[in-house]
Amino acid sequence: MPIWKALHVLSMFTMVAIFIGAEIFYAAAILRRDVRALAFIQSTVERWYLGFAALGGLLAGIVFGLLTALTGGFDVLAGWLVAAYVLVALFFVNAAVIGEKVVRVGKAAIEAEAGRAPAESVFGTLPANRGVVLVLVNMLIFAAIIADMVLKPF
Repeated sequence: MPIWKALHVLSMFTMVAIFIGAEIFYAAAILRRDVRALAFIQSTVERWYLGFAALGGLLAGIVFGLLTALTGGFDVLAGWLVAAYVLVALFFVNAAVIGEKVVRVGKAAIEAEAGRAPAESVFGTLPANRGVVLVLVNMLIFAAIIADMVLKPF
């Protein structure tokens, strides 16, 4: 049914825009070791519930994608769909492994900015390029998902 497909695409684009947008700002602040900027970014993400909005977009996109497949005559075990499932799982792994560390450092920046922790301890052992790695890996995953969905190579 076309409505499920449209809602799937809109939900996923919303999720990607929120995640990549925030990740680019996190990456810039971490790369510069800018505690004040990182505290601002983290507090903005929390204040506007952007993490929840992005996760909601992702979950809605998954549901609408499955509805599209089930009502549109797609084989849910077609190779290109299985590839998409794997890529989404890789996104979850990247978010859990790297994204969680980035958010933890963001929360530490808020504490340091408020004077409740020393600014020198915010980044700890987090490499300066960790935010960049998060963005690049997610961009590659999202690009692969889009190519998979459009080209259906398997």
